[in-house]
Amino acid sequence: MGETASPRVAAASPAASADAAVQVVDGAVKVLRAYQMDALADVAVTKLDRDEQTRTVVVVGEVQRGKSSLVNALIGRRDLCPVGVDVTSSVSVSVTPDSGLGSDSTAELFFPSGPRPVAADELGQWVTTGGAQVCDPRVEELPTAAAVAVRDARMTDVTLVDTPGVGGLDVGLAKLATRSAQQACVLVLVCDASSPLTAPEMAFVREATATVDSVVVVVTKTDKNLRRWRQIVADNERILAEQLHRRVTVVGVSSLLAVMAADIADDVQRDRLETESGIAALRIELARRLDESSRSPHIDAVRTCLEGLRVIRGRIGRELDAVQAGATSLPDLTADRDRLTELQEQSRQWEQYLARDLTLLRQSAVDDLERRLDDVRDKWTKYVNTHGMQVLRRSEQKFTADMQTDLQRAMAETLAGFLQRLHDTIIAPRFPDDPSVWEELSTRIVASMQDKRIETHQVGSKRHGLLDPTLLTMGVVGSSTLGGLLGLSALMGVGVVVGTVWVGINLSFRAIRTGKANLLTWLRETIATTKAATGRLLDSAVAQSRPEIIIRYREYLRVNIDELQKTIGEVQKAASADAAAREKSIQRLTSNLGIVDKRITAAEQLLTGATR
Repeated sequence: MGETASPRVAAASPAASADAAVQVVDGAVKVLRAYQMDALADVAVTKLDRDEQTRTVVVVGEVQRGKSSLVNALIGRRDLCPVGVDVTSSVSVSVTPDSGLGSDSTAELFFPSGPRPVAADELGQWVTTGGAQVCDPRVEELPTAAAVAVRDARMTDVTLVDTPGVGGLDVGLAKLATRSAQQACVLVLVCDASSPLTAPEMAFVREATATVDSVVVVVTKTDKNLRRWRQIVADNERILAEQLHRRVTVVGVSSLLAVMAADIADDVQRDRLETESGIAALRIELARRLDESSRSPHIDAVRTCLEGLRVIRGRIGRELDAVQAGATSLPDLTADRDRLTELQEQSRQWEQYLARDLTLLRQSAVDDLERRLDDVRDKWTKYVNTHGMQVLRRSEQKFTADMQTDLQRAMAETLAGFLQRLHDTIIAPRFPDDPSVWEELSTRIVASMQDKRIETHQVGSKRHGLLDPTLLTMGVVGSSTLGGLLGLSALMGVGVVVGTVWVGINLSFRAIRTGKANLLTWLRETIATTKAATGRLLDSAVAQSRPEIIIRYREYLRVNIDELQKTIGEVQKAASADAAAREKSIQRLTSNLGIVDKRITAAEQLLTGATR
């Protein structure tokens, strides 16, 4: 009864791609180190050797489309995520495979003040709109996310994120989760077999596919529409192709049959029912997509090497041209050396201007932050005034999480903008031919912003592997936003969250319950706290940037002056040497150029294959 994915040309396996990347990087690193580009070589090796990405599937969809049932079916557990006709999720629930030896009957709730464990069978009380704890007016703090680890999962290396049914088509949340360089991610849109994609669903797919590389549409409840579901799948494929001008995979699934299969002890019968349900085909498709995405760390390392190789090629080419030109090239070389020497002599004065420029960049970022926070304040003030408090009280958990996300996004985008301008106005003009400077500097700046509290959300050894993937949105700066906006994959794994801001989120529950005036007061105060916290992060970035830039600029000038002086010496030596000696120098440089070109070609071919 399942809809299998259309046949495709088999891509290279992740293992084969990784091996090819290792070979390319190893060869390139030798060249980089031979030309004293050790810093960039170290960055490439670090990218190549970093821990394997988290493999995450984010499940989104409108209310009552069967998202939680689908997650249960994929994992092979009937009642792991709360399901039912009248059950609607109110926060994200992450399901993570756990290879530990203990019981998997404990879930983790993520409150603004920190995580707390609860029994897995109590999860529904905290994460559904009708849950006992959610509806209890005496509860002053509710979680904004939850996670549970399971053993014996049918998808053993994948974290599944079940997003809230209330406002389940929040493309902003989906984008933040899926744009992380820290993880290989697939976005699954769940609709059902009662009708083709709705207008909101179509709009969501259109917006999501603009920034998310891998999107799969799943048509659920096929068992309730035996006569029509195949036609619905076909219609959805056609509509998506017509509207998006690209193919989007659509898979039909009966979660009911899939969880029934999970209870069958006989392997043959279970596999047959899973195939009939469509869940087996969906698992294969998701695994294939995740395998493709998981190659990105290796590809990133190759791309870093390619940048350095092109710099080296430029240096060799310039030296070769100078030797071939002979003494006629000396005036230009001497002028370049003198220009850099003059910059070296003026560097102390420039260092004073640098302090001024960094201050102006910080102020510009603060101005951006104020505009963003004004938008957040206006958005929620209008919402409160338009809809009234009763609407918020019916889903206070969801609205609190939304407010938190808006504040975090304002911080993230502000910090990202600061780094972009730092690169464009200060780093790129001063270091036009040394990409390693920005690689190293940006990593250190973001590391200086990191609040170690974010690390406490990773649960200890008893719950090994249980990590809330929605921390990709809680970590307001790092790979989730910066990786997407700036392409700084070197920033993977870095998260920033300012405790005082998000502890203040606790008070929003009380404010919603006590009235409009209190909520608006809380909103103003929390926005002010967010502004102050972001200002401290910017101060940290400025303090980290200035000495790093000064040190690297001094080194950059010294190395380039030495390189030019060496070339001048080579030209003078060749000019006074006989024809045979000059030809020997030309042959040496030509040979070196050929070696570098060979490495460049290998890197470019691998990158071209990876983007097909």
